[in-house]
Amino acid sequence: MVEKNPYAHAHYTHVKDEKEADGVAWAFLNKDEFVKFPFKFEPVGDDELRANIIYTGLCASDYLTARSKWGPANYPIAPGHEIVAVVSQVGKNVKKFKVGDRVAYGPFRDSCDQCKDCKRGDDNLCLEVEGSKKEIYGDYWGGYSTALQHPAKWGFKVPESLPSDRAPPLMCAGVTVHAPLARFAKPGDKVAVIGIGGLGHLAVMYANKFGCHVTAFSSTPGKEEFIKKLGAHEVISSSDPAALEKAASEYDVVINSLSISNSKIWGLYLNLTAPGGTFVQVGAPPVDEFFSFNAFQIISKNISIAGSMVGSRKETEAMLEFSARHNILPLVEFFGFEDFPKALDTLEHGRPTFRCVVNVEEWSKKNGFYKQY
Repeated sequence: MVEKNPYAHAHYTHVKDEKEADGVAWAFLNKDEFVKFPFKFEPVGDDELRANIIYTGLCASDYLTARSKWGPANYPIAPGHEIVAVVSQVGKNVKKFKVGDRVAYGPFRDSCDQCKDCKRGDDNLCLEVEGSKKEIYGDYWGGYSTALQHPAKWGFKVPESLPSDRAPPLMCAGVTVHAPLARFAKPGDKVAVIGIGGLGHLAVMYANKFGCHVTAFSSTPGKEEFIKKLGAHEVISSSDPAALEKAASEYDVVINSLSISNSKIWGLYLNLTAPGGTFVQVGAPPVDEFFSFNAFQIISKNISIAGSMVGSRKETEAMLEFSARHNILPLVEFFGFEDFPKALDTLEHGRPTFRCVVNVEEWSKKNGFYKQY
């Protein structure tokens, strides 16, 4: 029996000598081996662009995907879907970008643009393009790399006022919480944000600028003043059942950023929703975790439960414009390119300062991988 070459990839040719490579990625060869992977690209397609990655954000879904906790991963895999890059080459059909432009990518790279979901404007929900080709990393490299090459249509122009080192988390965390607030919240609404971490701190900022009355639910003691500076009007302990009971039925929109599977706790959170209100689940647990809830909670108060699958192209553009207009920037902890393993470990096992961002540009330029074509 011939063993599979762990470096074999359908779209990227592994090279042993970095001097011959178009780029270097940090890739998972399997769920445990995380290594530097020098590679060569395929030729740039007519509708594609190639870009030098300058900053990339890390997200919990990176390790959940790469460690096959959301189903079997397609190894080798280089995760990363919070990306700001500088365009170095464009295909002949690309008009949206030119060489030297900043471009941002989130979790998606393609959509059919013909199905009912795409025509409705929900191109992030397109089912006609196979998931591994639709998502930024699946069959292709994500942001854990010095360079990317993807269809230009899912690239986004970065507003001039958004700094490159803070913008990456907006491409996932930002739009994941901004999109449901734009859909369901209106000025004057009472909004609850549960969990003031990587997603929740941005939800507080956005909800405040939407003109809502914002209550933050946090389990971390001593953060009340800090959370209020983010934009919360009130802070309540999310680990105090009595406080949760007291706040029941108070909120028009509830954003739950926690990926919990405790049925009792989730029921207490759901019960915060006012009659006719909307409970939005944005925290995503491993796919094999399940919990139950009391359907009567939903029926008796006519509650809607919604998810947030990041956002469509239109929603992402709206989020970037809103963030630039209101100067909303995530709080981040920075790492160097050589520190990708440390950054991932901090995210997976530590307590990061809200979001982790890797400075790719510095290492890339120092080692000759910031390419000019």
